[in-house]
Amino acid sequence: MLRSAHALAELHERRNQVRDAALIAEIDCRRLELVDDINDWIVAEVPQHRNGASLHTESLGAVVDRMARSWVDANQAIDVDGARSDNTHKHWYHLAELVDGYTDLVTDVAGGRRRLPEQ
Repeated sequence: MLRSAHALAELHERRNQVRDAALIAEIDCRRLELVDDINDWIVAEVPQHRNGASLHTESLGAVVDRMARSWVDANQAIDVDGARSDNTHKHWYHLAELVDGYTDLVTDVAGGRRRLPEQ
């Protein structure tokens, strides 16, 4: 899963640099494949508790994809605005919120309190 998450971040970084619509579509297609790989991994590794577990609105792969994009955006804000800017702070704060949400989601799924949507 870590390789897929890293690859997602690289794809988001690359996507920010290109303007060709065909290349963007190719990158997005590869991102979807990686999201599916993460979703397949979680299904294989963590049993889903269906009885009594509340349903989360998006897949784990989608959450990791959003975190990867947020990480790229936060780093880009440092490069553009500097480490001490309000914009940079806003991006890193958003990433921290996503990480907290991810941590809570993984804890709840592993504990049987939440379930992920079926693909």
